Amino acid sequence: MLTKKLTQIWIIPLALLLLMALLVWRAPVERSLGQGIKIVYVHVGLIWAGMLGFVVNGLLGLVTAVTNNKKLADWLHIIGLVSLVVFVVSVIVSLVAEQVNWGAVFWQEPRNTAVFSVTAVAIIVLVLNSWLPWRRVQGLLAAGLAVFAILTLPAAPMVMHPENPARTSSSMGIQYAFYGVFLLAVMISIWAVWYWRPKN
Repeated sequence: MLTKKLTQIWIIPLALLLLMALLVWRAPVERSLGQGIKIVYVHVGLIWAGMLGFVVNGLLGLVTAVTNNKKLADWLHIIGLVSLVVFVVSVIVSLVAEQVNWGAVFWQEPRNTAVFSVTAVAIIVLVLNSWLPWRRVQGLLAAGLAVFAILTLPAAPMVMHPENPARTSSSMGIQYAFYGVFLLAVMISIWAVWYWRPKN
């Protein structure tokens, strides 16, 4: 009975991952990158989902800082962890995408250093929030991470990375592929937050 229940629960993210794989497989290729655009779809969709998670967690953090509510602080930890995992996976995928499309990983590329900085700060915030007993401070740290991410990534100069591969593309198919992967990544993130939600 327990095995059946677990199977029913885990079939949701597995189905979403399968849909993402099918979407990327059927998505159009790009003139200059060719098939290399497919891994970029995944990278961009994941990093958008991770950033959205940081922003949502930051807003929740502000409410927690004002209310000092324990339940909100518990949700803060879960959403923060899921957002960090999604963001880290997006960074890993981006390194693979660079190898595929550029032939090497350019560690000092401004966009790379920006995502590494956001990752490092997010890990520090997550660790501090697991240790600190003050919920208001936890909320402020989560909000600070959101602000840092919003200010850091858009400000990074575009040297190798394109400005906005989704919005600037003239192909509706390419645009829909980017947004479709993003939506599916958000849905998987929501499922993960629900699955590991505070139980009390």
